[in-house]
Amino acid sequence: MAADSPVLFRPGRNCYRVARAHRAALLIDGEAYLRAFAAAALRATHSIVIVGWDFHSQTRLHSSEGGVPEQLGDFLNFLVRRNPRLRIFILAWDYPVVFGRGREPPAGSDGGWQPHPRIRFHYDSNCPLGAAHHQKIVVVDGTVAFCGGIDLTLGRWDTTAHRRADPRRTNAGETESYSPVHDVMLAVDSGAARALQSIASERWRQGTGRALLISDTGSDPWPATLVATFSDVDVALARTAPATPAEQAIAEVETLYLDMIAAAKQYIYIESQYFTAKVLGEALAARLAEPHGPEVVVVLRLGSSGWLEAPTMAALRTVLLQKLHAADAHGRFQAWYPDMPGETEYELHSKLLIVDDEWLRVGSANFANRSMGLDTECDLVIGARGDSTTRAAIAAARTTLLAEHLDVSEHDVQEAFAVNGSLGATVAALSKDSGRSLRRFERLDEPSATIVALANGVTDPERPKGLNSWEFDPGRSRRSRSKGARE
Repeated sequence: MAADSPVLFRPGRNCYRVARAHRAALLIDGEAYLRAFAAAALRATHSIVIVGWDFHSQTRLHSSEGGVPEQLGDFLNFLVRRNPRLRIFILAWDYPVVFGRGREPPAGSDGGWQPHPRIRFHYDSNCPLGAAHHQKIVVVDGTVAFCGGIDLTLGRWDTTAHRRADPRRTNAGETESYSPVHDVMLAVDSGAARALQSIASERWRQGTGRALLISDTGSDPWPATLVATFSDVDVALARTAPATPAEQAIAEVETLYLDMIAAAKQYIYIESQYFTAKVLGEALAARLAEPHGPEVVVVLRLGSSGWLEAPTMAALRTVLLQKLHAADAHGRFQAWYPDMPGETEYELHSKLLIVDDEWLRVGSANFANRSMGLDTECDLVIGARGDSTTRAAIAAARTTLLAEHLDVSEHDVQEAFAVNGSLGATVAALSKDSGRSLRRFERLDEPSATIVALANGVTDPERPKGLNSWEFDPGRSRRSRSKGARE
């Protein structure tokens, strides 16, 4: 792409803010993220803010630091006990009962984790009925932050090797390892971290009704062993938030997605847990119909869990894949899923978009309807702005991701891309029929109209049904009122 690449970030339209990061690092898979999180937390001097869809105190950190507790809850208590100035704030979604499987009893309650008095824990019930608080943000001392798809909870840790039946991939209290899981986070510092602190503080206010006053301490908790993938880059922050009786809806995530799709010249690479968004699908279909538009390569998970989620989200995915195949008059669309023989599932949980080696997007928002207007979300986008070093780093990230999925070396991916000149042709050339690899979505069974209607109305709606949807299920905020719950 030419050095005069288009100006994409527009605060007030498609993003909350554009901030500068002196350092940024793409963290691929849970091992890299949890290691970096633990290292940054150990260097915290004044504050750690955790905002998430879920939190579980028995999450294993797999930290290599000697004398440091292995489990998250013990680790956080250890941090505040050794540093009297440190305060930790945790905001987790106050989920309805249907999402209760695998969650632990409320913090502070009988049977639940007992946080130290300087750890403030609150369950966020400030969502419309059917919506979720879905952001995944951690900010340390207001100067280093993490954002992406990984919650500090069970079943998220894995290595890039995704070894079959890896015994380290076992939750506390269990004996069998969970399935391989792929995910990504982005670590940022300086201005981008402060902007994430602002978003986390605002969500704390909305969820608790109280201000969260965290100032820049001047410390630098960036992990000593974490090598920056990017240096001195612009980072756009995009949010989704549904309308409330007091505040307007925020649709920056959707708008920035549309602008990135429209700006693509060479390729659009997508990784997503879900692939159902109507508006975004229409935008992709329009680009595929163009004679000289970009190629579109998507990597999705094959299966879904849950008695309601599995059939409904799969049905909407099929509808969108069929739509894109029908629009693909020039043979530029491919859909793949990671597969590992011997594993019943291969969980792809990432929410990532790369366009033309020019923009890298990582966040909490799935390529799904509800992430566009119903759930609270936060995404980060790094823009090269024509800088060759940043473009090379984005290209390297794309290479690393494909090498992992295809179980080949990065050199193999680079060589195949140089020969083929096409992202889709590179994946097709390196994919294998046996062993761990990417495989095509080839069989798309026609979903029933009933399942599609249920998915659109219940599982994956685009917007809240109206302000009356703020009338909560009486059992929903039970955790916030539980005995011993801390505010």
